[in-house]
Amino acid sequence: MESTSATTTKRTRVVVAQSKRGCVTCKYGSSPFHPPAPSPILLTGRCRTRRVKCDEQRPLCRRCIQAGRLCRGYVDRQESSLSALQPALKFGVAADRQMERLSHLAAHVLSLDSDGRPLQGDGVWGRIFLQLSSQVECVKAAAAAFGAAYESSLNSGAVVNSPSSSSWRYYGSALARLQSDLNGGAVGPESLALASMILACVEILSQHEQNAFTHFFGAVQILTKAYQPHTSAPSAAILGRIRDELVKMNLSIGSYALAQTPAVMHLEHQAAAGVDREAFSDPELAINTAMSCLHQSYQFIESAARLRYTYPSWKEHDPILCQGQSDAVNQCRSVLDGLAALATRLQAQQASATSTARDSETMAEIYAMSAQLTAALIFLLCVHEPLQTAYDGHEDLFRSIVRDAAASARLRRRAQPSALRRFSTRPGIVGPLFVVSAKCRDPPLRALATTMLGEQGREGPTDGRIMAAIGARLAALEMSACVPSVPGAPLTAGDVPESQRVHGYGVSPPRVDGEGRRVVDVQFSRPKVPLEQGWGLVDYSCLDNWILWSEPIEISGA
Repeated sequence: MESTSATTTKRTRVVVAQSKRGCVTCKYGSSPFHPPAPSPILLTGRCRTRRVKCDEQRPLCRRCIQAGRLCRGYVDRQESSLSALQPALKFGVAADRQMERLSHLAAHVLSLDSDGRPLQGDGVWGRIFLQLSSQVECVKAAAAAFGAAYESSLNSGAVVNSPSSSSWRYYGSALARLQSDLNGGAVGPESLALASMILACVEILSQHEQNAFTHFFGAVQILTKAYQPHTSAPSAAILGRIRDELVKMNLSIGSYALAQTPAVMHLEHQAAAGVDREAFSDPELAINTAMSCLHQSYQFIESAARLRYTYPSWKEHDPILCQGQSDAVNQCRSVLDGLAALATRLQAQQASATSTARDSETMAEIYAMSAQLTAALIFLLCVHEPLQTAYDGHEDLFRSIVRDAAASARLRRRAQPSALRRFSTRPGIVGPLFVVSAKCRDPPLRALATTMLGEQGREGPTDGRIMAAIGARLAALEMSACVPSVPGAPLTAGDVPESQRVHGYGVSPPRVDGEGRRVVDVQFSRPKVPLEQGWGLVDYSCLDNWILWSEPIEISGA
């Protein structure tokens, strides 16, 4: 009778409207990057289309990872964001699993905003980093190395990644793991490239720019080799996002180098046919458009600057470069106009509504990109002329950089309630401010930019305090022997003779001197015979015809 009853009883399936269990991907059956809107009726903890039960592992579902899907984390009804993706941060608390603690710290600094949400969503420093750093050993080791380096950097007296630093062991372990996985061939190229990028960030934290470049270029090579016909679709999608982030990292390296040598672009960028005005209707699209324009500007500066000391002005000898310069300048100005209009519109919207921290962060990035593009525009306008006095005709653009940088800094201060300062390789305001400090010879404006630099912390491969110290020394070297053209009048840019101007500099990683002070050794350069006297007689492309001298400069407040 029990058997008969069991066979005749009607079987029912219970469904719930809003399950608290299961990750977003397993519940909603989403594609790796663009999940559909959730259905009002869901199988508890299951993907509706695939009938796959979620294993509910936190912070990321292992079944998604094993199936090659990007897990989108968990959503609870009581929470308005994907805060379950936020690792349990144990900063400053003893933990048995030190490596896991440091990886969690790296996640908070690289990937999560102050509310525990992924900064870039499906970007590299969002769910991709969170997933790979929790599952792939070489990425996990690199994340722990970054966490250790970041923790060391919080100690103002520490030199990050010195042999005596505790972070050195994690960095060495991550490097060995990456090399092993690279040779083993069992780890995917997206994980290898991401691990290299994280180690580049570790070196950026320690101000070892050359080492950072080595890791960056390693990621570029891994990525280039990875684009093969047999690459699977999900991997190709992640690789595409990693490539986009590498372009931005390349921009950060280029903006840092721009004030000392021509920018070097190691990832080619296809020139756009023109500026899409529709891009400035959305902040993220506008920032990406500005990034693209900045990349193309750097590429032109790199190619044109090779002729800097070949002719007094190559405009008379190379019409193709002349057209390229004109196109680059026009595109730069067009994007700057679009950013200015967008900033005005967003300000009006925020004035009539409650502004969030993320809104302020977006506005700050728009102003930072405007400052970056204005600095690039100055170099575009002066790239054909080797004389430093060529920069004196662009005081309005220098002033615009200072204005945009001040707006960006003010907004970022408002948008950072967290005690953990975000780390980003995206270009900021330190580079443009240093361009003003180094190339603008108007004393008041130069002094203002230098003061603002000293108020900035570390940003990508640059440290505002270090750049402020270098800028102050540059100004002292150039202004020490100047005499006002009108007796008793304040000094102006025109009062600094060409022969007195410093052309370039190079800086070594910070070190601690014998007296316990943190210093950087800076190498300055100036032509042996001033350009206006030796042009046509001296080969300035030869290093022997330059004066090079090095000075240790103390980093105040560090």
